[in-house]
Amino acid sequence: MLMSADILTALLYFLTGASIMYLFRVRRRTLSLLDHSRLPELTEEDFATLRLLLKTAYERMLYMGVLFIPLAFSTLWGDGTFSTLFFLLLIGLLFLSNIGPRQKIMHLLENNDLSMSDLRKRGFTL
Repeated sequence: MLMSADILTALLYFLTGASIMYLFRVRRRTLSLLDHSRLPELTEEDFATLRLLLKTAYERMLYMGVLFIPLAFSTLWGDGTFSTLFFLLLIGLLFLSNIGPRQKIMHLLENNDLSMSDLRKRGFTL
């Protein structure tokens, strides 16, 4: 019989995954509206690099959100600690792998005298 703690934990994992996937959807839609005229400080090459890095960061965020779904089912079915640790390890590795693109984005912005607050004012979030 399932314990209520397992059900609540599984629900928490599921809602976390769903919210991360929703964030991906919103940010990807915002990225599709991004054109070079909104960031005239960037050269064409830097703008293309920024778009690519943002896509990479957002896709890794999506993968991380998707991994919470099997984690929720694994917790709900009580498959043991191995599968839970496996999914948590994958989520952690995806989180760590997303640091690189975000650091490159920050470096690219700093090289062009832009900041995250400048991007937020123009409607973009990292």
